[in-house]
Amino acid sequence: MKKRFFLLAILTLTGAIFSACEKDDICPEGSGTTPYLHIGFFDITDQDVPKSVTRLRAVGLGQNITVGTFSDRTSQNEITLPLKNYENATSFYLINDSADDANGVETGDVDLVEFNYQTNEVFISRGCGYAVNYILNQVVNDPEGVDSSQWIRALEVVKSSVQPQDTLHVKIYH
Repeated sequence: MKKRFFLLAILTLTGAIFSACEKDDICPEGSGTTPYLHIGFFDITDQDVPKSVTRLRAVGLGQNITVGTFSDRTSQNEITLPLKNYENATSFYLINDSADDANGVETGDVDLVEFNYQTNEVFISRGCGYAVNYILNQVVNDPEGVDSSQWIRALEVVKSSVQPQDTLHVKIYH
């Protein structure tokens, strides 16, 4: 009788342990993640026509490295940029015709663009954690008002919700 009780107790304990185990919490590809801001560049004279920016470079304000979401110093008519998760604004230097002079100093046409937004954290799963969704409030070229020779002529928020990534959120006219 004691052997049966002992065997039953072990089987019950073993079953309880294995039933508490879960599959590995791996974040599958295609799960919701924090989106990038999708920007398109357009001709100021014909605003429906995409217009590439020659040798485009993007550098975050206060950063000393270029943004890695597109090839640096290539002609682009669309790019994606990461926004800061725990702030309500992110600024980038967008550089048209980027190049270095003999001393390694940037010689391109530099504009500072500031993106103002609200954030909302969304729980995806235990494996993926949280994603941050953004709602664009405003996009400002030259927020400090000191640059009189801007290559960016106008900005337009096309879709304020930065979701999904495959649609344009902001149009930049030059």
